[in-house]
Amino acid sequence: METDISPVYSKPFFELQLIFAQKMADLSQQPFEQAVLESTAFYRILGLDWSFNPTHPVWQEYIQGFQQARDKVDFTYQFYLQRYDSIEKFSEEEHWGCFAYAYHPEHRMIHIHFSDEDRSIYGPLSRQRIDVRKAELRAMFQQILQRHPDVRVVQGGSWLYNWESYKRLFPQEFGQSAKKQARPGLSGRAIWGQFLRRGWKIHEETMAVFLQRVGQLERVEEYGGCFPYAVLLTVAPVELFYEFYGLV
Repeated sequence: METDISPVYSKPFFELQLIFAQKMADLSQQPFEQAVLESTAFYRILGLDWSFNPTHPVWQEYIQGFQQARDKVDFTYQFYLQRYDSIEKFSEEEHWGCFAYAYHPEHRMIHIHFSDEDRSIYGPLSRQRIDVRKAELRAMFQQILQRHPDVRVVQGGSWLYNWESYKRLFPQEFGQSAKKQARPGLSGRAIWGQFLRRGWKIHEETMAVFLQRVGQLERVEEYGGCFPYAVLLTVAPVELFYEFYGLV
């Protein structure tokens, strides 16, 4: 039996980010539109690149409609749905099950990415799926070994490193290296994934905790404390991964 995982964000996922952006705008005394660019993942969610260029035609179209909209949450959600088919999906890029990677030759580094692409009845990080996840990672690192023999370091950056169910898929030293970001990035999707569960549905309890903390936030530089899970940065030599997955 398989579950139907439809990778479409729900409206509450946009709502919680807009509430947060409004708070950041109020505290920093910056325009709401600027806070939406810098304090939400909307730019990336809409399928735009990592430049975060406010003059991008798509972003300009969104912001102009956003400024005129009475219901800014609904407008944002409908704008996203209209662009959905043109947004590149994780499953359309090269990936190994739930994993993909970015190669940074200038640093001889690999950065690991994760997405719930598991179609079983079990959670992607459940004990029943450990062997499947490790097999995916083994296949991915086999490709890394062949394609990028110059790689020296593997890096991760996600709230998932708070969970033992995720860390156990990697060499122990990788998880042990985790360091918290006091002021985590907000314009990428790494930190916002903690509000989603299977099928990209909103996690109501996590959202409630977040919104309560946002309401109590008084200093903009302390925004990281609003998030139930901190983004953790991890790093370890690539040789540990080759050994862990039996590639050497």
